[in-house]
Amino acid sequence: MYPTSSGPLLSVLAAAVAAERILEVGSGLGHSALCLAHGSGGVVETIERDTEHALLADESIAREGYGERIAVLGGRGADVLHALPGPYDLIFSDGDPAEMPLDLDHFLRLLRPGGLLVSANLFLAQFVQNLSRIEQMAEYRRRILDDDGLLTAIAPGGLALSFRGRKPVS
Repeated sequence: MYPTSSGPLLSVLAAAVAAERILEVGSGLGHSALCLAHGSGGVVETIERDTEHALLADESIAREGYGERIAVLGGRGADVLHALPGPYDLIFSDGDPAEMPLDLDHFLRLLRPGGLLVSANLFLAQFVQNLSRIEQMAEYRRRILDDDGLLTAIAPGGLALSFRGRKPVS
């Protein structure tokens, strides 16, 4: 693992919530899915829209011996999420900023009460000039902070941690 990446934190979070079922949007090359599986002992479903990245993630996952516990689902989050049945114990959002608000609608449907939503890249605009889709990232960030059913904190490094309450706040 890479100690300066968010990987170790993802492993700890998966262990802390005793995650048996995990969803990730934005697999990349599979590193975060491996960290989530390592920490949890559960199964991970990870969505990746880039075909080449999905193949590389599959190879990396198999090489590390996690092929039975991690499934790479090819396609855009918006195209895959609607068909997934919940609930998930932990959801890691690291996908396309353009799809973030739509993805959040699905996350709220799929995340179990008492589950954890971990959101990456919500502050990317401070590091990348002329970043497209900044409005969608801002909308997502606003919604997770304002949702009465979520208790959200921004961790050092910029990850948002959102705990879904066991019952709605009155």
